[in-house]
Amino acid sequence: MNQLRVRLLLWVLVPMTLVLALMAGLSLENARSTARLVQDRRLLASAEVMAGQVRWQDERLSAETPPAALRMFASRAQDRVYFQVRATPGELLAGWPDLPQGAAPDNGAPSYSDIQYRGNDLRMVTLMRRVYRNGHTTSVSVSVAESHNAFHRLIATLWRPVLIQESVLLAVALALMIVGLTLELRPLLLLRRDLEARETDDLTPLETVQLQGELQPIVETINQYATRLTAQVNIQKRFVADAAHQLRTPVALVSTQLDYATHLAVDPELKETLRAVRACTRRLKDLINQLLSLSHAEAARGTHLPRQNVNLLELTQQVLVDLSLLADDRGIDLGLSSSSTDVCVKSYPALVHALLFNLVDNAVRYTPRGGNVTVHAGLAGADAILQVDDTGPGISDALKPHVFERFSRGNVSDNNGFGLGLAIVNEAAKACGGVVELSSRPGGVGLNAVVRLPANVT
Repeated sequence: MNQLRVRLLLWVLVPMTLVLALMAGLSLENARSTARLVQDRRLLASAEVMAGQVRWQDERLSAETPPAALRMFASRAQDRVYFQVRATPGELLAGWPDLPQGAAPDNGAPSYSDIQYRGNDLRMVTLMRRVYRNGHTTSVSVSVAESHNAFHRLIATLWRPVLIQESVLLAVALALMIVGLTLELRPLLLLRRDLEARETDDLTPLETVQLQGELQPIVETINQYATRLTAQVNIQKRFVADAAHQLRTPVALVSTQLDYATHLAVDPELKETLRAVRACTRRLKDLINQLLSLSHAEAARGTHLPRQNVNLLELTQQVLVDLSLLADDRGIDLGLSSSSTDVCVKSYPALVHALLFNLVDNAVRYTPRGGNVTVHAGLAGADAILQVDDTGPGISDALKPHVFERFSRGNVSDNNGFGLGLAIVNEAAKACGGVVELSSRPGGVGLNAVVRLPANVT
């Protein structure tokens, strides 16, 4: 999103900066032309005053330098002023004799030039005037030159406000564009946060109310795709649930028949074969039950069915009783501890039971013989806490992101599980408004599984 904002800013700022730079250049040239015009007019006025003071006196031409001609150049810039008055064919009447002579037309028009004199860059004007006496005409050349201090000061005075105005305009435009882009991109940012906060299987439609008209068709297309994908996922879930439900009764009948056949069998080899088939049938029955539990947990998410008060301590004790035979067969010390006498949640009893059963069952199955599995129940603020600690092999950091996936097993060398236990726990916890957290126990031996559910505090 930041890259989009930067690109949009660049698309606006770069042309605007170029336009403002061009305007600044044009305004600088305009200021230079204005300053040149002022300087030339001042030089011309001074030269005309001096030319007006050239007259015949005692049979010869004389030129006086009136103070008014030089006062025209008075300023804080302290420019150097040079002048020269000559009568053709070259007689110096006044001023600096070595000042370069400028060429001026005979029609009286001024001639301007840029010269160097005594190490200074000067602007000079030259006038040709005719002085009449007794029918004779004498041409007089008047040149006035000035350094460029006042010229540059005037350029700065004229151009600096324009430059400041354009800089302020650019800064204000940048600020307004940043604010405008932030406001206009806010719906996209909210959409991104909505997507980032969603669960991986949350395919509910995205909101389009606050989006601009140009973006709404895109989001609506995404919503249509999500709707089609949701339909396909639901078909798959229904197929698994229906298949598991249809298989449940035949497998139960087969299991019963195998128990009866094993009881009647006399041949030891046949009896051993029937026992192996019965064990496989029980595993198939467990798989079907877990698939049904997973299907029920997934179906409960997003529903608004009425919830009931569930006592976690009583439910945990019931689950431990159900799994006590499995724990005894595997030599596992299965226990319960609680920091509260009353730990209740407002939830779905069947889902909480499935959550507890699969969490403890998973710990018992993966803990080596002679290990410990301890269930803790208690309250922590507004949450009810269920914690299952075991002394099993734990789960490596590389496998932790995948343990909640279907048919994913933390210990691939173990063949007792189907990889559905933690998936059921995760789905049931989400349906009950809770979360599941897995961490390694201190010392790196065993797993610490914590389920947080909203407590029902009365």
